[in-house]
Amino acid sequence: MKITSTAGEATDTGWFGRDQAKTAVLAVIGLVMLISAWSLPWVSVSRGEYAVDRMFGRAPSSEVRTFMLTDLAGYWQPLVVGWAALLVLLALAWVRPVWRFWLRLAAILLGVVVGVGTLLPATAAIDVSGFPVDDHPGTDLLNGVSLGLFGVVLLARSVTTLPEPPAPAVPEAAPVVSVDEPAATNPPIAATSTPFVWQGSRPNVRPAAPWWRRPAPVVGVLAVLGIAVLLGTVTWRAINSVDDQTPDLGALMVAAPAGWASAAPAAGDDHVDLGRVLPLSEARAHLLAEQAGGDVIQTAASAWTGPDATLVSITLLEFSSAGSADQFQRTYSDLREATPGEVRPLAELPGSAVFVDAERTGVWAVAGRDEVVLIVSAVGGPPGTVPVVESLIREQYDRL
Repeated sequence: MKITSTAGEATDTGWFGRDQAKTAVLAVIGLVMLISAWSLPWVSVSRGEYAVDRMFGRAPSSEVRTFMLTDLAGYWQPLVVGWAALLVLLALAWVRPVWRFWLRLAAILLGVVVGVGTLLPATAAIDVSGFPVDDHPGTDLLNGVSLGLFGVVLLARSVTTLPEPPAPAVPEAAPVVSVDEPAATNPPIAATSTPFVWQGSRPNVRPAAPWWRRPAPVVGVLAVLGIAVLLGTVTWRAINSVDDQTPDLGALMVAAPAGWASAAPAAGDDHVDLGRVLPLSEARAHLLAEQAGGDVIQTAASAWTGPDATLVSITLLEFSSAGSADQFQRTYSDLREATPGEVRPLAELPGSAVFVDAERTGVWAVAGRDEVVLIVSAVGGPPGTVPVVESLIREQYDRL
């Protein structure tokens, strides 16, 4: 009896079969994408609002700088090495079929690493842009990143497309015939023997490989681990973002005294009029703004005009940390104490003080609570506004 296999069961084991052709197409398209990404812009950096400009209320800069991949020193070299490593894995998987399982696994892991690295050019772009990091420059990923990412995915996929090598055929053992004694022509049949029943030809069954040597389970395990890491990261960020949320300072402002009219506040839209909040010389105000840097994350202010033409202003500055707020408050107090006038500490408010200028035409009070520094001023009115300022700063302190 002659046994043959059908065409649908034939395995593509040729040097350049259907799977190899698919691999070649994927590799060529991926390589073309990487070459195109090399010549396209990767990231643009816009200068953040300079902290001193923001504090003084100046218009932010609209300058934007665009960078190619070769401009990102220290970033493009590892990326190109990753591309070359994927090509090497493809070549080895093509010429060494017996290594394909491990080469597939290496291509998947390397593709994930290089793919994630492709999405992280922002830090390198900010470093080469020359913009101050404290101003929090903005970055936008451009077409080069998209093409580079797709090219990496196609190269990694081309390695995993190559088929597994065929299993070697196990020859059937030939029947053993003893040469020392002639074969019996009519051997006796034991009484307990069973009649022979034809079962047909048994297929040559290959033992199943362990799960860690099969691509599908390994890819499944890696996918589950990746999803778990992703969900854990998203959950952690969500929890921390909720914990980091701070109340709106505007909702904590004290109400205007009875009979006082609203006036333009000294801060709004994260801009602060230092000429009103900090009655210092231009050099000292600039020094204090430089020290604050990008630590101010939120501002709020209110202002009113009294019946006697006194302009009262309350300004709240929230810093990124209590240490930054305390340092700003101490520096402000030191600069005010170096200015001619009178200093009155408020014992019930730690670190607070009331400053009265030498002409007694203005009163300023500063205090701090956790990450918030509050400044109350009263200018333009008759002498004797110190009690008003002290009352307002105590009330505002209690509301924080």
